[in-house]
Amino acid sequence: MDLSKFKHLLGGKRHPKQPFIYAVTAGKFLGELLVYVEREKDEYIFLALPDMNIRRIPVEKFDIGLKDKIIDIVEKLPAYVHKTCIMQYKKNKFNTLAFNDNID
Repeated sequence: MDLSKFKHLLGGKRHPKQPFIYAVTAGKFLGELLVYVEREKDEYIFLALPDMNIRRIPVEKFDIGLKDKIIDIVEKLPAYVHKTCIMQYKKNKFNTLAFNDNID
């Protein structure tokens, strides 16, 4: 059977991807929802809800988490919700950088 016909149902691209949200179903961060923001080198960066923390997850660990059902795909976020999450991430990132710049 040719599965390429169903590729559009999955979005055609491997996860994580914008504007999807993921649920952590086990482990230290159980109960968090992760909004995918960007990739930096070998890490995926998420805004973790509800606490609005920035989470950096190595690509390999994220892939294992998806495969082992530790991380589940929840849904594609509406554009306005995703945009709000991205703005919150940028605010948190700026505040973290500004705070770190003041430490000797």
